[in-house]
Amino acid sequence: MPRTLSLKTDDARKLFLLAISAPAILVLLIATAAAQTDPGFGGRRLAPGVLKTIPPVLDARDTVSLPGPMPGLTATQYTPKLRSSKDTLYGMAKRVVFFRDVWAYEFSFTGLRQTTLELPTESGNARQNVWYMVYRVRNLGTSLSFEEVKKDPEFAFLTKDLRYDASVDERNFLPRLTLEGWVFDDVAKKYSRVAYRDEIDPAAAAEIQRLEDPRVPLLDAVQLSSAPLAPMSAENNTGVWGVAIWSNVNPKLDFVSTFVSGFTNAYRIVRNGDDIKTIHKTLQLNFWRPGDAVKESEDDIDFGIPLVDDPQQQVLITRRYNLPGPVIRVYQQNRDINRNVLISEFDARFNLNDFSSPLIPILNKGRLPTVGAQKMVESGLDVDEQTSIETLIEGRKWTFEKDGIIYFLDLEYQFWEPTEDGIRFIKSLDSFWIYR
Repeated sequence: MPRTLSLKTDDARKLFLLAISAPAILVLLIATAAAQTDPGFGGRRLAPGVLKTIPPVLDARDTVSLPGPMPGLTATQYTPKLRSSKDTLYGMAKRVVFFRDVWAYEFSFTGLRQTTLELPTESGNARQNVWYMVYRVRNLGTSLSFEEVKKDPEFAFLTKDLRYDASVDERNFLPRLTLEGWVFDDVAKKYSRVAYRDEIDPAAAAEIQRLEDPRVPLLDAVQLSSAPLAPMSAENNTGVWGVAIWSNVNPKLDFVSTFVSGFTNAYRIVRNGDDIKTIHKTLQLNFWRPGDAVKESEDDIDFGIPLVDDPQQQVLITRRYNLPGPVIRVYQQNRDINRNVLISEFDARFNLNDFSSPLIPILNKGRLPTVGAQKMVESGLDVDEQTSIETLIEGRKWTFEKDGIIYFLDLEYQFWEPTEDGIRFIKSLDSFWIYR
């Protein structure tokens, strides 16, 4: 891996920005100028960089599920004589696509902090160290509808067969912020993962409001769920402010992530055989700090992940943040819209010990790995492990033909890619959207 300087996260982020192309820099400058007109904390202008804003991001993929079996429907499989098996009830029930309107709120925060508060207990007041995050919610009107999706050529082949999922029609906003990280066990000599859900603590919230700004109400998650959030342009939208609180946090906690959910109704359907579940679009914010119990409230908690010189040490650190690895996506060639359309995907199962995937050699040898065949079958594609695969680019791209239709399998990196010595980051790791 190219040598990485041991810089604090803010410095490393500056170096990362220098590598961005000129158009991206222009977008960044425009975003910075927009941030200067942001109403800020209760209408007050904040210094640049104090309020970190994660814009709401929606794409057409958030509105449609990949083709899959109709939940709860049992149909008999048979081979008709005068038409394709795909046109039978069984065939059609194997490739159902669900559509839903999606919306998203903007999330901004001022950082992840610690403080020591004097809080009431059963035996009187006591000093307690708490972690907290002050954040803002704004409804900027970000949404995607069926009519908008139909205009996206990538999904043009789906829109005539979509089934509307009415279960997500109602807008239910209930923010949830979970603090997760790693604690080193001095006895076992290993790290273990811990998680803390944000708490409803009016006494702590009142004290934090007093510290931050007594004039600005800080609401808890339940209060925010019923707060008025009418859509409004960003220029005059002061939003609603909330606070997430975590107490009794292990003082050795480091390699920390905050998972923010409830700010969008976007989700995806995951199928594992007959097991069907939904995974929700979640914002992952990454932080790090030295884990010790000495003057906890004075410790700086840096936004981002630590960058070190040692490639293997960097890999170990990367594991702590559970960064999504490479995936193999399956595309169908669609000549009607002159583009390849996504029909399935599966984890490439890269091993961070040697940066290898057990699936790549199977594809290079001209066969489908079992997990890939299963995922494609779940998407209504009749294939198995014996399906003949042709390599287009060894280790990166493959193709096969089925019923006169051409399909492509692409290995796609998301946040990192392997190098000779380790891994190389290809995106900023401060924050990103995941599904879980």
